[in-house]
Amino acid sequence: MNEASAPLAGDVGQPENGHLAAEEVLRKLDSLSAAERKKLRLIEERRRDGTDFGPGMLYQEALCQVIVGERRCPVEASFIAFLAQSMRSIASHRRKALSRQVPLSRTDSSGVVVELQIAADQLDPEQTLLEKEAADVVDEVYKLLEGDDEAQLTIMAIVDGKKGRSLRDELGITQSGYDYIMKRIRRAVAKKYPKGWPL
Repeated sequence: MNEASAPLAGDVGQPENGHLAAEEVLRKLDSLSAAERKKLRLIEERRRDGTDFGPGMLYQEALCQVIVGERRCPVEASFIAFLAQSMRSIASHRRKALSRQVPLSRTDSSGVVVELQIAADQLDPEQTLLEKEAADVVDEVYKLLEGDDEAQLTIMAIVDGKKGRSLRDELGITQSGYDYIMKRIRRAVAKKYPKGWPL
């Protein structure tokens, strides 16, 4: 994928790689019937359980992600089903993030108990060090691929947890295209570090 074909946040052009452009997403939103909107609100209400999203916030987050291109709706997909799936995914990620928080409380100067939230994985120094090392490796590989936008986008998608079909769909590539990109990445790393990754 080159710079000219890369989707830009807020781009309102034509569908790219079989996905709705922002302009089409807005048109689909405008054409939703009252019954369809009600159905989406009910789905949102069900999906909000266990999250800290207020009424309407999960729905709004899903819409924002679709409009700016963080989530891309395939042209052939049901728009309502896609939004429902997006809300499910966003809520699931939020629940996981909230479950990793450890509540701590302290009393402020006026005697009021204040709850503080700290991510549980921040309390494990070994895990923090491993995450830092992994981030350093990703940065190094990303720099090795300077000028290869497709490979850099692939690295970013993998780091974001994408894999398989969702990764290929996000990048707009086929399996053989993905295999070729991974071959280029492996080649770049092997060329820079012929004796293996330095410890």
